[in-house]
Amino acid sequence: MAVMLAVDASASMSFPEHGVTKWRYAATVAAALAHLVSTQGDAVGLMTMRGDALKYLPPRGGRPHLRGVQAELARLEPSGTWQPARVIARAAELLPRRGVILAISDFYDGEEDTRRELRRAARRGHDVGMLQIVSPEEVSFPYQGDVEVLDLESDSRRIVDGDSVRSGYRAAMADFLERCRREAHRDGLDYALFTTDAAPERVLRNFLLRRGA
Repeated sequence: MAVMLAVDASASMSFPEHGVTKWRYAATVAAALAHLVSTQGDAVGLMTMRGDALKYLPPRGGRPHLRGVQAELARLEPSGTWQPARVIARAAELLPRRGVILAISDFYDGEEDTRRELRRAARRGHDVGMLQIVSPEEVSFPYQGDVEVLDLESDSRRIVDGDSVRSGYRAAMADFLERCRREAHRDGLDYALFTTDAAPERVLRNFLLRRGA
């Protein structure tokens, strides 16, 4: 079996400023999956972006290749934007045979394009999964009073009243997460939601047990 890890290393993954960032959590999950795949004798590859360039390590087995995948994850720093449709489409094309594609992201970018390419990868015969990673702050929006909000990918800034926007924000975020889950299941994809305050080994174990079932 060949498993391709398509990992989002865009600037939005560097949130939050303090504590465990989404990127550190995503890299940990990806490295753990690479370890599991490799140690059971299968091939693991990595597809991500560095700047505007695709970064690709083809699926291979063996401990030296595993160390290479984990070293690349350790070297990456979140920056710029992620082009999920491009990354996922290329990952599906480069798998030498039917395999597994696990996309790890917050899935904020190109929602419709991302779903289209995930569906297309599944139609090619690949087993496709969405591992969505968000921070508790993004779900609950705990900020009060005037808050300066920075878009990490465009550097645009905006002052908002945290108390007045909280209710609408929470509803919109809950709708976004439910839409991701619902449409993944509709398209026959595996889906798991990870929050960065949850122990990654527990959430990952639950995801793998569901896949096994």
